[in-house]
Amino acid sequence: MRRARGGVGLSMLEASGVHYSGPMTLNVWDDDIIPQYRRLHDRVSHHGMRVFSQLNHLGYDLGPAGQRPWSASETVSGGTGQLSIAMSTDQIGELVASFAEAAGRAVEGRLDGVELHAAHGFLVAQFLSPATNRRTDEYGGSLENRMRFYLEILRACRQTVGPDFVLGTRVGPQNFRGGLNVEEHVEIVNRVLEEGLVDYLNVSHGSSANNHKIIGGMHEDAGYELPMASQITRLTDLPTLVTGRFRTLADAEAVLDTGAADMVGMTRAHIADPDIVAKSIAGREDNIRPCIGCNQGCVGGLAMGRLGCTVNPAAGHEDRLSDGIWFEANEPKRVLVVGGGPAGMEAARVAKMRGHKVTLAEASSSLGGMVKVARKAPKHQDVGDIIDWQTREMARLDVEVLLNTTVDARLVDTLEPEAIIVATGASQSMDGMQRSIPGFTPDGISQPHVISTEQLLMGHRNQIGSTAIVFDDVGGYVAIGAAEYLVEQGTQVTFVTSLPSFAPQTEATLATRPALERLHARDNFRMITRAVLENIGADDVTVGTLHSEAKVTIPAETVVVVTTGRPNDALLADLKDYEGAVHVVGDARHQDFLPAAFAQGNLAGRTV
Repeated sequence: MRRARGGVGLSMLEASGVHYSGPMTLNVWDDDIIPQYRRLHDRVSHHGMRVFSQLNHLGYDLGPAGQRPWSASETVSGGTGQLSIAMSTDQIGELVASFAEAAGRAVEGRLDGVELHAAHGFLVAQFLSPATNRRTDEYGGSLENRMRFYLEILRACRQTVGPDFVLGTRVGPQNFRGGLNVEEHVEIVNRVLEEGLVDYLNVSHGSSANNHKIIGGMHEDAGYELPMASQITRLTDLPTLVTGRFRTLADAEAVLDTGAADMVGMTRAHIADPDIVAKSIAGREDNIRPCIGCNQGCVGGLAMGRLGCTVNPAAGHEDRLSDGIWFEANEPKRVLVVGGGPAGMEAARVAKMRGHKVTLAEASSSLGGMVKVARKAPKHQDVGDIIDWQTREMARLDVEVLLNTTVDARLVDTLEPEAIIVATGASQSMDGMQRSIPGFTPDGISQPHVISTEQLLMGHRNQIGSTAIVFDDVGGYVAIGAAEYLVEQGTQVTFVTSLPSFAPQTEATLATRPALERLHARDNFRMITRAVLENIGADDVTVGTLHSEAKVTIPAETVVVVTTGRPNDALLADLKDYEGAVHVVGDARHQDFLPAAFAQGNLAGRTV
């Protein structure tokens, strides 16, 4: 609904399961979906939005509870590790009918179109690809046979929906070893076009074997899929749609200007700001809350069962939490926000919009908190776009900002705030404490060549040397950024982690594998897992393992330590006699990822 009001022209519903053998979050295999479709249509159509249903079956990626998933052949899923069954011809016919019936429900539900998903390595693509289709009957072997299932579905869907209802298909190469490459996909698309069954093409990329290519993180440039997609879109005069981490309407317009496509998908950008179209048309581009492409709230949120957004706490709860859906302050207060990082600026923004008189005090010379450090990491620059937007919002809303200002009890007495929001963040810990050996700290931790990522990335240390260790005790992106920065300097880097794997907290955001690919593309990177720092010398480090008494000494002229941070909460002791309300948000409350900072800041601004 929010995207419809914000000016979105076409919304594609999430990929939907058409049969019980391929369950998804949204399932359309029975008539219960029809009244839901109609309610959606009635709510958004008067805003001018058109809605399509995307029909899908995951194949070997997920089966019904307690049963093996269905696929073209017996195959081990790259996503779940399950072994699929080879579908019988009766099951194939059953699924063809299920796709057609699901398309018919979209018609009955008054939607505007349907799209058959034949990309991303899902069931249709599993039939198309010789890597996953090893059948010897009429559905396997030659390309004509491997396409049979796909074309039978399209024909059945067209017969069901009729000639005047929009029917499209999502296609796209997999581009992994043995998978469908661009050249093979060109031939597949040409044969689909010859049938004259579809009204448009949606061109995408990737599969469960390389899913970081489906939803590219901030390491990818806008339009990263275009070199591949344009080889397919140029095959037809039908309308074509492309995706590829487009964050602004300017990015989308650049694609349209080249003629590479007729439509551009911007899913994450519209999650970050549902009004991106309306604001752009009104000439308010600077007011658009930018998607930073971090995948923490959206892709990472789905991995935890709920789609969200790092920078937009209202995502998924727009009917309750959108800007403007709140009670204005009955009695405007003088509110002091201490700390100008993401949590503090979000709290100040919301409190000011509710009518409070807000002063934001920041101890450093500029706003942004630790995001100022994070944006210095290679392939991570876009994370800084959000603090640039927040800074502009402080000026637009006329929030009083005091830089180079340390807040203590004396300043509180001077300003006389009626409520205080403490958003002072956390500091990177350099005491050497490690999660795997509570209470133990390595000898030599206080030496000057043992530094934090902040010291490394902000240029406080110029003498890095030819060898370095990055010790990761957390598992997020901070250590990746440090390692990549050092590797790019030509330093021989040993990445040491106490964890079972490399940066496991970035797996859900699809950032782990791309980072490893970049690091291992060079010859100056190696990795040791399940390890501890035993002793830090002047130019080497002794590393032990968690599973034996073995130790190894590694040359290291620089040691970068990434361990659990410490909240900067000293101000709370100064406020013990303060009689007003005190809210603690962000890392000052508990060190967490960026979505928590925005959510807590937003909540404080709403409730102060």
